[in-house]
Amino acid sequence: MPPSFSGKSTLVSGNVTIAGHRTSLRLEPEMWDALKGVCARERLSIHEVCTRIDARRQDGTSLTSAVRTFMVKYFLLAATDEGHERAGHGNGEPFGWAPVFGDREPRSERTAVEALELETEEV
Repeated sequence: MPPSFSGKSTLVSGNVTIAGHRTSLRLEPEMWDALKGVCARERLSIHEVCTRIDARRQDGTSLTSAVRTFMVKYFLLAATDEGHERAGHGNGEPFGWAPVFGDREPRSERTAVEALELETEEV
């Protein structure tokens, strides 16, 4: 999702429970999708993953920043030369997978929020 210059935030708020305490995160829809993908791959709830991230974050680092940093590191460790080749990387066009905003429909924020609400409900 491109940056918003309209003054409206493109961030989506969601609640997570960390070590038994409910808190909120504001992340881009793509980051929520990636975080849910990590949770599915690791067979952990979003609350368990965020609790583990929280336990490892440095003093003075916000939880949101720690989650984003974790995600980048998680996927960097999984990146391989073969995977980059399959994704079409290395040809001087790093955004080949991402259409220009004017050429596509904007992502439905409601869908992302609805999915997030289902994912972050406490049991």
